[in-house]
Amino acid sequence: MKVILLTDVPKVGNRYDIKELKSGFAQNVLIARGLAILATPKALADLENKKATMNEKKQGEIKTFESLLEALNNKKVLIKVKANEKGHLFKAINSRDVVIAVKDQLGVEMEEKMIVVDHVKEIGTHTVIIKKGKSEGKFEIQIEKS
Repeated sequence: MKVILLTDVPKVGNRYDIKELKSGFAQNVLIARGLAILATPKALADLENKKATMNEKKQGEIKTFESLLEALNNKKVLIKVKANEKGHLFKAINSRDVVIAVKDQLGVEMEEKMIVVDHVKEIGTHTVIIKKGKSEGKFEIQIEKS
């Protein structure tokens, strides 16, 4: 019996895979639990449409990320925070602080989950890496005492 998996099923397959399985397992386990549907011609056509839509969305996200990388290329973002005489910050700089500073200074919207930054705890210039999928870019933040 041919089925389309609706979620990742361990030892069976990944989401949207079309699998040929024994009918008892397919009906009593996968279909009964809502993990798969029967691979009818209509369901297969819907699956192709869904995959095409997902692919278009993914391409749009990649283009948006590339424009974000262009906007941040060779830019420095200034963040002013409280620090002691030795240059140690009272509060570490995290991804949320970077997102707010980028939006305020450059007018660029970005998601926190794209930023890969260790908690910055000292004054100075630090490199911030942004990732989305396999794409990656860098920009610098300048931490100064307020």
